Amino acid sequence: MKNPFYCKLHSKKGITTGVLCAVLIFMLLVCFFNRNTAYARDITRVEIAFSEEELAYIAQEKDIRLVNFVTRAPVSYEEDGELQGIVVDIMKWIETNTGLHFTYLELPVGANPVDYITQGNADAASGVLAYGENLNNSDIMLTNPVFICDVALVAKRGAIIDMSKSLKVLVPKGYHMGYQYLIDTYPNYDVQYADNMEAALKALQKGRADLVFQNVYVMDEYLKRPSYSDLMLYNSSVMQEKLVCAVVADEDPILVDIINKALLAMPEEYTRQLIVDYTITRMYYPTISEQIANNPILFIAIVVIILVLIVIVILSARLLSRSKMMRLMSKNEEYLKNITNNIHGGLVIITKKDDFRVTYANDRFWNVVSGERNMMPKTDSLFLDFVCDEDKNKVADGLKRAWTGGEMIELKFNMKDGNKKKTILLNGTRNNDSNGQRNITCVLIDFSREQMLKEALEDEKEMYRIFMEDSRDVVFYGDIKTNEYIWPPFYKERFGIEPPRQIADGNEQEAFGTVIVQEDLTLFVTALEALKIGKKQPEFRMRLKTADGRNRWHKVKLSCMEKNGTVYRILCRMTDIDNEVNHMKRLSDASMRDKLTGLYNKNAFYTLVKKFMAEGGKKGILLFFDLDNFKNVNDQMGHLAGDEILMGVAGSMRHIFRSDDIVARFGGDEFIIFVKDSDERIAADKIQCLREEIMRIKEECGAEHTGLSACVGVSMYPDDAKDVEQLVAKADDAMYYVKQHGKNGYAFYKDVKNMVDK
Repeated sequence: MKNPFYCKLHSKKGITTGVLCAVLIFMLLVCFFNRNTAYARDITRVEIAFSEEELAYIAQEKDIRLVNFVTRAPVSYEEDGELQGIVVDIMKWIETNTGLHFTYLELPVGANPVDYITQGNADAASGVLAYGENLNNSDIMLTNPVFICDVALVAKRGAIIDMSKSLKVLVPKGYHMGYQYLIDTYPNYDVQYADNMEAALKALQKGRADLVFQNVYVMDEYLKRPSYSDLMLYNSSVMQEKLVCAVVADEDPILVDIINKALLAMPEEYTRQLIVDYTITRMYYPTISEQIANNPILFIAIVVIILVLIVIVILSARLLSRSKMMRLMSKNEEYLKNITNNIHGGLVIITKKDDFRVTYANDRFWNVVSGERNMMPKTDSLFLDFVCDEDKNKVADGLKRAWTGGEMIELKFNMKDGNKKKTILLNGTRNNDSNGQRNITCVLIDFSREQMLKEALEDEKEMYRIFMEDSRDVVFYGDIKTNEYIWPPFYKERFGIEPPRQIADGNEQEAFGTVIVQEDLTLFVTALEALKIGKKQPEFRMRLKTADGRNRWHKVKLSCMEKNGTVYRILCRMTDIDNEVNHMKRLSDASMRDKLTGLYNKNAFYTLVKKFMAEGGKKGILLFFDLDNFKNVNDQMGHLAGDEILMGVAGSMRHIFRSDDIVARFGGDEFIIFVKDSDERIAADKIQCLREEIMRIKEECGAEHTGLSACVGVSMYPDDAKDVEQLVAKADDAMYYVKQHGKNGYAFYKDVKNMVDK
């Protein structure tokens, strides 16, 4: 019997060898046609006299983010992941000779470098055009010219251009100066942006534009290419393009002075050498597609050679494989016998004849039907003789369907095993042998052990169900492949909410959002996704929703089941800890509250404000609030009346300030408030409301004769101080200034400081 797999294997080896040869030749061609020339330049070092202020600026070693164009080779461009070009090398010369530290950033296509620095995306920009609105922009400062070159017009070779007529001129996107110059100089021209330089030149070649406007060195770079051989410089010196550096006007004027001094000290020979290296000596090497277009016969010959090599390799491999295949054919019969005797289950071939008779059976079949490993096969046996009487009709019907209709059959029945029964699973299909004789090939698997395991599994499931119904924990699991989740049957009864059972990929947030409180949902889903890729997760706490709105805290433990290093099941156990959490919360809340007013106490105030600052809070205002003449209230009306007024003031503060502002009783008749993300105007409005509330409380409590009023000192974060202790001290100073100057008012620390300094 021939082994078809052997022939296919050696054919594939031949093809693979040929393909490898072809790939090798192709890679050599790529290396040949894509050579690049790199220039190694020694940066000339010169002595530059800097002022003490400039030397101090350089000594800071500040990392200056310098943005550059990357679409204007050879002026400035990106190649092999690195910025290159004339302007880039000039800036590197400045960096070396001044001690400045630049981080070179790339400017996106079409972006304006001035907008890039004024919006804070960079500290400085090189290659900025000294023209038009850039010269008149008070928001930026410009250096002396870094590089000066001509701007050219390109036209189609042989085209007759009448500059007095209305022409269509294209400018690459991002070249704002060129666009504005054409608009200002030739108002009757149709000036438009192209997506990039290539798009502009392609439009010129196809007659969709009359001219293209760009830096002359950039034009030369493109006109070297064979694909643009039909284009020419129409006018190589329309105007001069002055490229400068720009910084934000109020940011780094010293940086401008340093760069200007460096530009004055830069040798002219260095700039001239850069121009020579990047223009005259810089060669353009065509791409593969351009080489094919320019040398079609050469490439056709190479392709033919490659194909011939592949054919030779394939034919050689086939000749070698044929001789080996002949030697293997004699072993195939024994090989096939070994396979059939070692498959998992009995293999039997049945033919119809008078009845269903066994014409071939492997050793495993006789083991299955007899339980004896060394039993000799029974020739020409009737297959139904091995089947228990109650299943004979079912098996006979199945075999008839397979024989007459060609139907694939799957039967589960009992076979005789002495005085016992053995559960068998049969899979069979109709075939024709090499002589064209019809038969049914069947595989029989002893299913008795699997049946016992199934019954044991059902028992375990029932035990699990009984155990979980008596447990207070919520245990569920999910199948990674099917995204099906199995929950305990009591879940809906306990929480009043139906849990998600089938979850679509990427829909975990929405699905679990039906049972988990929104604030805790991301924590759970993130842990779940991490566990799916095998990352162990610590225990955490979250709240489960209930139908009555009383969310309950649970401790969550996630684990997974793996097979062959792949997670296939997620397990989750959630233990109710709501009573413990609420008890601890009540204890914690009580330790942070003033017993009389219910406001935060002094320690809690310091803790919460420090937390706000540590978490990146941008700004805030601190109000130090003191009741004037409060002692008169206690002396004249009694301490109970004093406590009533303090509670009234606390209630007014809760009403006036937001829930996320930090309002505290500092001690006695002193209160302190930190208003998050606020300004002076809002603080003044809040203070005025407080003073009006004190007047109202004084009238309601009959304390008009006590002289009760309020002094408020205000400090601002971070302008006055950057830590809470200093903020409190400075607000306290402002409050005492009010007390010393007539009471019943408020003052900002910055105003008090200015008056004291004067």
